[in-house]
Amino acid sequence: MGPQEAGAKIEEPTKHREYHVEQAGEKTRISNSSFLRILVLFRVINSFFVNSFFQPDEFWQSLEPAHFKAFGYGELTWEWKFGLRSYAFSFLFELVYRLVSLISTFLASVVGFASSIFTVLVRNLIPDSNGALEMVLEMQKFPQEIKEFAEYQGIIYGPKIMMAVLAGFGEWYAISFAAKVYKSCFEIDMKNKTRESALVKRNALIISVTNFFNCFFITRTFSNTFEMDLTCIALYYWDWSGGHNVTSTKFTVSLILGIFLCFQRPTNAFIWLPFGLFLTLNLLRTHRFKTLARLIYKVLFTLIFVIAVNLAVDYYFYGKIMFPALRFIKFNYTSALSEFYGTAPWHFHLCQSVPLIAGYSLPLVILGFYSLRSTTKNSLFNDPLKQIKLVIILEILIFSVIGHKEFRFMYNLQPFFLVISSIVLLGVLPKAQNGRPKPLKWYFWMPPFISVVAALALSSHHETGVIEVTKYLHYIPKVHSIGFVMPCHSTPWQSYIHRNNTQNLWSISCEPPLHLLQDPSAREKLHHYMDESDCLYDDAPKFIYQNFPPAFRKNLRSPDKKWTYEWPEYLVIFEQLDDLYLNSYLADSGYRVDARFFNTLSHWDSRRSGDVIVYYKPPWF
Repeated sequence: MGPQEAGAKIEEPTKHREYHVEQAGEKTRISNSSFLRILVLFRVINSFFVNSFFQPDEFWQSLEPAHFKAFGYGELTWEWKFGLRSYAFSFLFELVYRLVSLISTFLASVVGFASSIFTVLVRNLIPDSNGALEMVLEMQKFPQEIKEFAEYQGIIYGPKIMMAVLAGFGEWYAISFAAKVYKSCFEIDMKNKTRESALVKRNALIISVTNFFNCFFITRTFSNTFEMDLTCIALYYWDWSGGHNVTSTKFTVSLILGIFLCFQRPTNAFIWLPFGLFLTLNLLRTHRFKTLARLIYKVLFTLIFVIAVNLAVDYYFYGKIMFPALRFIKFNYTSALSEFYGTAPWHFHLCQSVPLIAGYSLPLVILGFYSLRSTTKNSLFNDPLKQIKLVIILEILIFSVIGHKEFRFMYNLQPFFLVISSIVLLGVLPKAQNGRPKPLKWYFWMPPFISVVAALALSSHHETGVIEVTKYLHYIPKVHSIGFVMPCHSTPWQSYIHRNNTQNLWSISCEPPLHLLQDPSAREKLHHYMDESDCLYDDAPKFIYQNFPPAFRKNLRSPDKKWTYEWPEYLVIFEQLDDLYLNSYLADSGYRVDARFFNTLSHWDSRRSGDVIVYYKPPWF
């Protein structure tokens, strides 16, 4: 007999329930609320170790639009000007920024009130003291200094903490989802039901929190991490009973999240459409037409609700009715312009993305994919394991056909990998522990340990210079102009620089050829198109000559000639370009190296190799 009868509702992970883990003759009780707090705390600590740059979207498609909306200044990429992105994810960061601004203003008011009291006391008690007068003058500066300090720290760490909390909840639901699938698909003796379910949770917990890509990626401000977290919650609340829980509130939550995810990124439909199809076909197969009618009604009602919410959020940002999902599909799947940002071979996801995301649990995933079979289900339409495997195959196949590929596009498969690997480990781990000499037990802890250490080391050292330089530029008291002569979007922008008192802040661009969007021969023309970044690194001396005035005194240039860029007070470049050309070119220009930040020992993109160098020259020179 399976762990649940047909038609029974699957248990929810309430905060009051406890699970038990028996090991070495001892029983450990961990409440779900404690379990959740541990996960959130772990990810908050994890987020503080993540001080590196991975890809531009971490900042430019999430934090920068939010900063622009919350503080009224910044820069938007072409996607936002073109209406390609939904603002829903960035809206969360805007709320964080506004809360940070409110808190910093409140702190400044408190300090200002204390400063006023201190000033009154000094003037009345020791009015003739020069030392006291100096203290009063210093105290009067405190409110603004406190406000600026608190605001900047909140801007840096607020989004990190928010993503860490979301990650903790997402993992909590992913781990609970693994236990739910196990109880649903396998016959379990009633005496061992609680114990085995707890062991699956334990396995899932270990695999998830020590997964390399999770430690490296899950707290970053990518929409992919947000989508993965919501996917875990939606998967847990999905109706895996074959249609018996369609009318439940929990299933409604799952529907709302699933449909919402499809509007954030239409490719999420590759997960939710198959699950919806299996559920619908199972209701047809079992002739439960009333339930099917209720399902259709609920889907339509939820769809209207989600569309209304998305329209409202996007109208708030764009100031007009926008359908970013439609423009996203048009750009990425009906034109060749998505290939502008690079293409990869068809096997990229299979040979690189999946191994990277699954990490050291990949052998368990492969073993489970071929050998794990449900013992309580006999049909694809009501078997979660079979459906999960089919969705994995479908997702990899579809994304392999798309030319532009990135590791993070496969991140939504993480909860499925976790389900398979944690259940397989239930059968593998006890045999290995009991059948091997004691010293070899360390083998099972070495992969998780190495995985976490490697992820945290990479997150806190590799490509950190491009983050540190923005913090450095923030703290310079007065800046006339800043220029970034490096590949486009190599650093965060105002979400880290956070200063609106700079007269000129610019960087080299990389706008795609949007004029080719309707061109039937766009694919051929795309190969010959070069953006500013391409032109810079194709021939640096030529680009500098054509777009910049002579890097000497301003009174030596031709007064009537217009230039694309002016030499800035602070010039930020990578070491590669410095060695290639700029070091010798700027030798007699008045520029000097003001700061240098370690960035990488090596980089897949040679243009970004080496340190980040900041040159300084007074604006009047």
